[in-house]
Amino acid sequence: MEHSKLWDLRPEVRERRFKWTSDGQQQQQQQLGWCNNKDDPPNSHQKSKSNNDARNLNSRVRVRARVRVVPGEMRMGDINCSKGLGNIREDYCEIYLGEFGEDRTCSIANNIVTTEDYQMKLVFLKLQINWTSPVFHRWNILKISNETNNELVTISVLGIRSEVDMRISPAVQYLSLLGIQEISGYDIYLPSVLITEMDVHHVNGPKMVTFKYLYDSPDNSVITNNYIRKTMNSTEKIKIYYLNTFEKTTLTMEENIFHGKDKLSAVIFTGLKIEGLTDKTFENVTSLSTLIFDYVVLKDLSFLRSPTLQASLKYCIMKVENTVDLKSFAKFTNLEIIEVNRYKAFKSLTAFICETYKSHCKFTLGINGVACPLKCNCSYNRDKSQLEIDCWQKNLTTIPLLPIPKKGNSALVFQSNLLTELPYNSLEGYRNIKSLDVSYNQLTSLSISQLPESLHYLDIRHNKITTLSPEVVEYLYSVNIFNQFGNKWIIYCDEYHLQEFFWYKAKLLRIKTSKFETIMEYIELSAKGSFVENFFVENIDLLYKEANEDEIIDAFGHSDKYFNLKLMEALNHAIWLFSGEFDEIILHHLNAPCPYRCSCCFERLTDEFLINCQNLSLDSYPRLPNSIPYNTTLYLDANEITKLTNTESVIVSGHASIQKLHMAQNLLRELPLHLLPENITYLDVRNNLLKYMDDGVIAFLEYRENITKIELSGNPWECNCKAKAFLSFLRKHEPMEYDAVLRRVEITQDMCPEDCICCVDTSNPDSLALMVDCSGKELSEIPPLPTPTYGQTTLVFERNSLKKWPSSLLPGYSSLTRFYLANNRLSDIDQLPDNLEYLDISNNNFSALDDRVRGFLQKRMNSSQLQLSLFGNPWTCRCEEKDFLVFVKEQAKNIANASAIQCSDTGRSLIEVEETDICPSVLIYYTSLAVSLLIIALSINFFICFRQPIMIWFYEHEICLSLAARRELDEDKKYDAFLSFTHKDEDLIEEFVDRLENGRHKFRLCFYLRDWLVGESIPDCINQSVKGSRRIIILMTKNFLKSTWGRLEFRLALHATSRDRCKRLIVVLYPDVENFDDLDSELRAYMVLNTYLERNNPNFWNKLMYSMPHARHLKRSLSDAETKV
Repeated sequence: MEHSKLWDLRPEVRERRFKWTSDGQQQQQQQLGWCNNKDDPPNSHQKSKSNNDARNLNSRVRVRARVRVVPGEMRMGDINCSKGLGNIREDYCEIYLGEFGEDRTCSIANNIVTTEDYQMKLVFLKLQINWTSPVFHRWNILKISNETNNELVTISVLGIRSEVDMRISPAVQYLSLLGIQEISGYDIYLPSVLITEMDVHHVNGPKMVTFKYLYDSPDNSVITNNYIRKTMNSTEKIKIYYLNTFEKTTLTMEENIFHGKDKLSAVIFTGLKIEGLTDKTFENVTSLSTLIFDYVVLKDLSFLRSPTLQASLKYCIMKVENTVDLKSFAKFTNLEIIEVNRYKAFKSLTAFICETYKSHCKFTLGINGVACPLKCNCSYNRDKSQLEIDCWQKNLTTIPLLPIPKKGNSALVFQSNLLTELPYNSLEGYRNIKSLDVSYNQLTSLSISQLPESLHYLDIRHNKITTLSPEVVEYLYSVNIFNQFGNKWIIYCDEYHLQEFFWYKAKLLRIKTSKFETIMEYIELSAKGSFVENFFVENIDLLYKEANEDEIIDAFGHSDKYFNLKLMEALNHAIWLFSGEFDEIILHHLNAPCPYRCSCCFERLTDEFLINCQNLSLDSYPRLPNSIPYNTTLYLDANEITKLTNTESVIVSGHASIQKLHMAQNLLRELPLHLLPENITYLDVRNNLLKYMDDGVIAFLEYRENITKIELSGNPWECNCKAKAFLSFLRKHEPMEYDAVLRRVEITQDMCPEDCICCVDTSNPDSLALMVDCSGKELSEIPPLPTPTYGQTTLVFERNSLKKWPSSLLPGYSSLTRFYLANNRLSDIDQLPDNLEYLDISNNNFSALDDRVRGFLQKRMNSSQLQLSLFGNPWTCRCEEKDFLVFVKEQAKNIANASAIQCSDTGRSLIEVEETDICPSVLIYYTSLAVSLLIIALSINFFICFRQPIMIWFYEHEICLSLAARRELDEDKKYDAFLSFTHKDEDLIEEFVDRLENGRHKFRLCFYLRDWLVGESIPDCINQSVKGSRRIIILMTKNFLKSTWGRLEFRLALHATSRDRCKRLIVVLYPDVENFDDLDSELRAYMVLNTYLERNNPNFWNKLMYSMPHARHLKRSLSDAETKV
């Protein structure tokens, strides 16, 4: 409850009085008004508290500036430090008896004074006065100290029994008698009432007076009214309460009871039945701002007509039994909050209507006469002292007129609507709001004329805003909380105000509260990581914790700034790792935040997006998680990056989008192909730790030779022949850098030939050699060679146009030990270097090696294991070159791939050729001729004996068709064959059609089911079919022998065959025919004297195919072949 915070001050004050401070806290608490004696040892307050030693409690008491400063006292600004009273003066009784007569009684011992009227006891700055006399005679209390600036904590008065006793007096009366300047508390214990004054000054009286009723008594009202009238007019708060929950005591207030109390600001009634309140009760109480009726019976509300009360009251609690008509507060112009449990609403009330223990209050009308906007909900948040106007997700397109609250400020929640622009700040009520949430709308811009006058909270998340004007940026610096996530910002390089603003925002580390503990545990692994947590402050909405990165770095000191930067890098990495960042700044061109500690902007003139991470001591590649569809330049010069990936070694699409990459002055040791951006146009890797580049990288750069420019100087390049491709590339693009590399290894003092690459051959660690590689340059002669300062020389002169062997007088020729001459046009060898160890003349035009060359090679092979490579030449394998054949076989172990050396005429491997193969005898010649003739004779005899099966096989497989085919006399006939059968054997026709018409040879058949016309004479049809077909196939079945028409067809076919003198008749005999007895003598004689095809023969179809006409099929096959060609 709010009033409890206002009034429960007594324990707070007393605790503050006794809260002694340590040396490190003294300055702060002295500013708050607390003092230590100059003689107190450090931390003496701790001993005092623990030992309860009164002598060490030297009264650390606050004294205001209006008190006279005593010499010797310490003064801090307007604060006087005085000594608390530890003892009652020892001559108290002496003075007492001297003033009031010797016949009076008075004694003092152990800070206890006893007289005939009272007993006074001082214990730990607490003075207790117990009136022992039931009747008041006179004021006979004296000053208890001979010093003027003494103070006590509390004074308690007991023993008074009558409600009209003069001793029931305010504290100023007792302070004046005792000579005390100021006390924290003053208590009068009466039979039915406990009266307490707090913060009492001997001139101005108390700040607060409370009346605690102990039980119901008619004396309570008398005591209360009398005491209030006596109380000093400077009193600010009065509280009257009764804690009995079962009954309420009656309090009758007298008219004008508060007369003269012009500083009274609060009056509280609790647990009472109040009577006597009228419009005169609070007359002239112009400062009364708080009036509380807490669980009281109050039937008469006429006091609310008081003009003074109507003008001054700001806070009112009306927890009464009856219903309160809020119209009664219509004229309360300054009323801000009314707390009531039962009420009748009043639509013109500008005060907030609250309920006990609830933080949100009802809102009716603003002081500008504007009610809560339609579709919105309005309530007053007491905890934040803020009118909350909630228009969330109402599909609104404009911000309506807004009410101005009677108290506090306004907060507009306009989230998830259709707002495209903010209103001008001249809109009613809009100018005065302090908190504005327009997230999840469709805003595209912010204008200074559209922003409220003084915001402390602005939320524009998830809109379409891309930029901010300088005026808006300047305005946002004064906004305490600015949330912008979800907008994709476009920052141009000439917009310095925007760059600086987002740089400032990026320095504010915001970690989601839900992820904070995890992130802190992660970075506590480092030495200082455990202290980072102390810098973060929780946001008021508990959404995140915030700290300033620069403040953390400065707090750790500048002596180890590098380590501090690394600590911040680790913290940033942890935030990213656990997705803990609140309100990330997303850039339009990256679709992600600008990399840590980098600056990002878009250059208007060149249409380039620039990411500047230079000189930031970064040791990992910045995170670029998304593809960048723009011409992007990344500056990473002067850092400590060792590889082109981030700390997770993950290749991300953002890196692949970089077109210009500046990485000079880093710690790169490798540059693999898969990490190079595929569209890169500029690469600067100067002054790194690179020693070579992979062949794949070189191939990529050569492919993009006219597209990508690369800077390579300043690296410790190795002159190693394993990286010949790179050295060739380096010499071509940066010849001075290549010369420096060659000089650095000191293997030669001469210049490398212009078209060649010189490097150190490390294939043999025990003997380094100078390698001169001139391969693939189309050179027709070997240039002068450099002389090595140590070791030997290897010359690689492959894939050139060399026709003539170099002269032995060629500079550097004598130093050659390995000679690679493959894929040239050489045909003979002049003179070989004396120390030759390897010779490769493969794929040239050599046909033989003369005796001189073979002798030299033989000698070197015997002395130094010379290795040769000879394959790919047109070697002559004749009898006169048999010595070369012997040389190859004997030295095969020293010849690379000796089995690949072949004869040019036969293609046989030289190591397989015997001398007898190239130098044969006469006996062998004639023996071979005789064997060949015998094989030919046997082949002819075999063909004659098996001519027909062979011809059938040739015909079946379409081999030698011109030999297998027969000449036909009736090529002009329409059909290839007439198929003769009875109607009872129709089911046999299908296989003949499939095999002959639809098979590979495509014959054309004629049979009555398909080709005879309806209505024609059967004999005529038979005769025409026989005449029009080159073959007649008779399906000789048992049914056929019994058929008259079958025999007729057989007879006609037989006569046609006899007439044409051509074997046209093909009889297919089925297994069910046992004999030919059913045929007449002529047909039976034919079957006996001629051959026929048996249907159950395994080779039936091949024989039938061969018996069919051949000439047409041959022509058709030839025609098909021509068509394919």
